[in-house]
Amino acid sequence: MEEPKSTPPMPQLPKSFSTDRLQTTSHLHPSRANPMPPLASTEKYQTLPALTLPRKKDELWSVFRSLDGDYTKFQSKSSTLKANVVRSSLLPFLRNYADHASNLSLRAEDLDRRTNILNKWWTGLLDMLHGRNNQSISGTDRPAILDGISGIMDRQEWRLSPSPLCPLDRRNVHMIPSRNNTTTSLSSTGIDFLTESVHHNVRNMFVQNLNSQMAFVVDRMSLKNASASLVTFCGKATAYAFFFCPGIAEVLVRLWDAPTEVMRRVLAESGVSRFDNLGETAARINSAFPPSMQSLGFVSLGKLLKHLRKQTPLPLGTANIQWYGYWLERWSGRESDLFFAFVKHFHILVADYLPSDATKKERVCVPGLIFVHSQILVNLDSTIHRDAGQLHGDPSNNPSPTFDDVLVDPDAVASTLPLPPTNAIRIMAENRLIMLIRDFLSERASEHPFARQLFAESFACLLQAGARGISIYSHLACYTLCDFLEEAFPIIVRYEQMHPSQQCLINTDFWIEVCKKMVLSQNTMTEIRLFAFLFTIWSTVNSSPERKNKICVELLLDQEVFEKTFTHWCPMVRAYYMRLLCWRLGRYDGEGSSGDRLIFETLLQRLQAVWSHFLWQRQQAAQGKMLPPSTTPCNPAPGRRLLIIRTDTQVAPGGSFLAFDGIMPPHPSAPIGTPSQAWKRDSVISQAASLDIRPTSSASSDFNTEVEREGGLRGFLRSIMGGKSRKAPPLKTTSSSASLPPAPETTLPAGKLTRSPTTATQAPRSRASATKPSPQTTPLASRGPSPIRHRNFCFKFSLEMHPKAHHPTAMRLQPPRLPLAAQLYLQDGDSEDTIVKAVEPVGESKAQATYSGRALAEWTCILMECQGFFERRKGEGVPTNKHVETPTLGVEVFSKSR
Repeated sequence: MEEPKSTPPMPQLPKSFSTDRLQTTSHLHPSRANPMPPLASTEKYQTLPALTLPRKKDELWSVFRSLDGDYTKFQSKSSTLKANVVRSSLLPFLRNYADHASNLSLRAEDLDRRTNILNKWWTGLLDMLHGRNNQSISGTDRPAILDGISGIMDRQEWRLSPSPLCPLDRRNVHMIPSRNNTTTSLSSTGIDFLTESVHHNVRNMFVQNLNSQMAFVVDRMSLKNASASLVTFCGKATAYAFFFCPGIAEVLVRLWDAPTEVMRRVLAESGVSRFDNLGETAARINSAFPPSMQSLGFVSLGKLLKHLRKQTPLPLGTANIQWYGYWLERWSGRESDLFFAFVKHFHILVADYLPSDATKKERVCVPGLIFVHSQILVNLDSTIHRDAGQLHGDPSNNPSPTFDDVLVDPDAVASTLPLPPTNAIRIMAENRLIMLIRDFLSERASEHPFARQLFAESFACLLQAGARGISIYSHLACYTLCDFLEEAFPIIVRYEQMHPSQQCLINTDFWIEVCKKMVLSQNTMTEIRLFAFLFTIWSTVNSSPERKNKICVELLLDQEVFEKTFTHWCPMVRAYYMRLLCWRLGRYDGEGSSGDRLIFETLLQRLQAVWSHFLWQRQQAAQGKMLPPSTTPCNPAPGRRLLIIRTDTQVAPGGSFLAFDGIMPPHPSAPIGTPSQAWKRDSVISQAASLDIRPTSSASSDFNTEVEREGGLRGFLRSIMGGKSRKAPPLKTTSSSASLPPAPETTLPAGKLTRSPTTATQAPRSRASATKPSPQTTPLASRGPSPIRHRNFCFKFSLEMHPKAHHPTAMRLQPPRLPLAAQLYLQDGDSEDTIVKAVEPVGESKAQATYSGRALAEWTCILMECQGFFERRKGEGVPTNKHVETPTLGVEVFSKSR
């Protein structure tokens, strides 16, 4: 009888994944007692193609074993004490070992052990958040729990190679070249299968926990109130679910329902037209991203929208999530920071899978990126046009409540009253988009450089797309755009300065064109807001000399812009524009360049052109062909003037301890009646008395004011000190002229506006000169007053009422000049004065030249105001022109009336 054939050999699965315990293949025949001799270590290592990593023990195994023990302690604690275990064990572990070198080179066995321990903590913390087993979390403990989950979610073990979730820079690091089958091919196949099984289980645990978090996010974000830490965590959890959970990205994109026109605007800013073929580029970029979001890869807008219109089943395990609930307001970005926290972490994750040298067209092909940027643009449009809903709303939709309705149910009537949108009542510095770029592009967030660069470049393009959607005749939209840019540009320019190697983010040519259209919009409020915006961001945006030259020469000193604005019919527009030219564009602090000289020369040429038109008008008036041009300067508004006032908190000029010298008893070494003590006591009182809640700058005073009666703080201090109330002595011209630098020699008009020095700056100086000690006095008395210390103060132009001021009279004009320092700078290079002749204005300049006389008179007043302010600050101790403060110029008065 023929013996039965022996069964074929089967691979024996090892009990451990460790390469130290791998067994060779053996036949299962019962007669074979002795196994094959083990291979040598070198030969065994070479025959295992799936495991070429070092066969050493996990470096962090003791740390993870301790963490596993801490989880047992965590489970045994009550809900009120579990947060302490998280703070003492989990959070320090996540901080100390987030970027450990062993995280990227793990054996399958070690990866399995690590992820099992991390999964225990993750599921346990999620159970606390969901409130299972009657667990509750206090408001002080919730941030620690959320930080723990966030740190576990960031661990590198979840996305190791060869997982398809592995970031781009970690791929192909440990790839093994293919080799021929050996005698242990069946064993190696089994090891490969087990390794793949471990990675598959890790991926399933990761996705399952993210789905559980997504259910928690939708549930908590549907509530009325949510803490800031909870909203930030939910934004990050949503970004991870968007990337790694199958089907979640499509659901979240459909909830936005971004308009097609907005997507076209995003594509246009990226340089993608309707007929561009991006098939090959999209396939290459799309393959680098996780499989769960590759269905949102961009090839063309039509194909992408057609795919989203298809009805698809909800992802597994998410059928019970209320996707269309109340959380939609937060997810769309209208009610909280959820969407903006998602945007930040979305760009961080995109940077893991996108090549760093990707072009704009390649970035558009990133799966889901066009939808995220379209939703950002939707929120930007709603910010810029935040008043459109109030102006164009239908009043019939919100009828006014009647008296009977209030008597029946006042609470119901109050609930139906229309409320303004959130963006309309939020100041621009607290706008969520501004807070997003401030948080993401600040110096603190330096962990993800490529993600920050990607977001900065994308946001700069979205700003341009938002500006293109504004009508130049929409005053409110232009006004709000300036408010937004006033907050956004300094942040973006500061980021540019921190990374000079990257490309320029602000397209100067584009924004110059935008500003030109605002100037030519024939809307005075838009022009005033634009000039105030340029005045505010001058030092920030013009940190680049090239950008400064473009803004000055191609925008502010452009011939069409200058002729229209310098001789504008509205005095307020002229006032803002001339102060911008005088204080910003025409300011010279002693550090000139070729660009500055070009700017000054161009400004002087424009002024001389206006002067030539004025001379022609005066000649025509002398010949009786027209009325003489008016040379009377106008106030910006009837009964109001722009004055320079102090805005900072004011203290005694000599320091806080100076006041104690006049109150404490005198030093025994000096008699009470010595001149030094008398001066010290008198100067303290006079300086304290000169303080005012809002003192007006001496450079802004138009007429001599009478000395008011002593009162307020002066009278109060004199009543304490026992001094007699007296008027301030008249100021001596010799004293003030000796302490101030010589004024420039200028020909003053007949109706020149004089100014009176302020008491705070001149009174102590006059008293010091009056009580100057003689050489025979004691050494202590011969010291005299201490020198005036230089302090920086804050000033601003404020539109103030002047009911008692006389109406300005006609001025005798002279050829226009630049501010003194800039004029002297030009004269040093070219001593020849150009003789300006009368020139007849032609074209549009003829109509604009009507106000040339008034404009030149106002320019003269502004130059005197500027020079007077510089002299006063230098007299107060400011060393050079560079240290003289520049007053701020805002539009607070107009913003209240909008």
